[in-house]
Amino acid sequence: MPKSRLSPHDRFVRSLMTNPRVIREFFDHHLPDKIKEILDFSSIEPQKESFVEDSLRLQIADLLYAVRFNGNPGFLYVLLEHASTPQEMLPFRMLKYMTKIMDSHLQKTGSKQLPLIYPCIIYTGEKPYKYSMDFFDLFREQKDLAKEMMTSPYHLIDLTQVSDEVLRQYQFFGAMALLAKHIHDPDILPFFKSFLDILRKLESQNEVSYIYTIISYVVEAGEVSDKAEFLQTIKRLESVSEEKIMTIAEQFRQEGKIEGKIETSHAIAFNLMKLGIHLEQISKATSISVTELQDMKKKIH
Repeated sequence: MPKSRLSPHDRFVRSLMTNPRVIREFFDHHLPDKIKEILDFSSIEPQKESFVEDSLRLQIADLLYAVRFNGNPGFLYVLLEHASTPQEMLPFRMLKYMTKIMDSHLQKTGSKQLPLIYPCIIYTGEKPYKYSMDFFDLFREQKDLAKEMMTSPYHLIDLTQVSDEVLRQYQFFGAMALLAKHIHDPDILPFFKSFLDILRKLESQNEVSYIYTIISYVVEAGEVSDKAEFLQTIKRLESVSEEKIMTIAEQFRQEGKIEGKIETSHAIAFNLMKLGIHLEQISKATSISVTELQDMKKKIH
């Protein structure tokens, strides 16, 4: 951090709080006994990083010390508050700074283990600090619930462990979850055919936008082995317009063009003919001339 960006308070604190005698006396006096028991005092090493926002540097100075707790890497973090008015949200800011320290440690070391961080705050305001240092007090009357939510293991919904039969019991979330579960199938077409009954239920609820979102996702992210058959499948849905089919056909055609598969366009064209789409529209979607399409149509009959 450039010296020009340091406030007089910051320069003063950093100058003295990097002195080994000051460091030892400060932590020996202020750390709880259970922390001192696991701390290797000889491992304390001041770090150069600051985690305070630029906008607060005139009011706050911070110092980070790398240490070892029970032989494992960790940190002591000291925040010096010299704002004239006590800040109630200070515990929340400390949480943000500590998260930044953890993230910085993981990036530098490549470790998958979070470091312990013991935070201290030195307050030098004009008035006594009157607010709680308990982060959860900031939730007011919801403190207990917040503590339960934020200190319990995160709620995981692992779709790989939920059967399709169970997901089919839930019409709206179930449709999303089933598709998310199967989108990486080597060929999503067999699943999509079995999925059609759920789409019809959504159709009966007038969820046309939902259905279009699902179809678009399959086209963009899924692997469809037989694109012509996929078009025939979605044609069974009454809510899927001819325009939507043509849009998907065009998208498939572009994929085929990129992959160098001319036969893809012909397969789509044949399928669109079977669906009764006008040759002019098929020509626009596949870039096959109307004359060639007329010749192809003769082969159907």
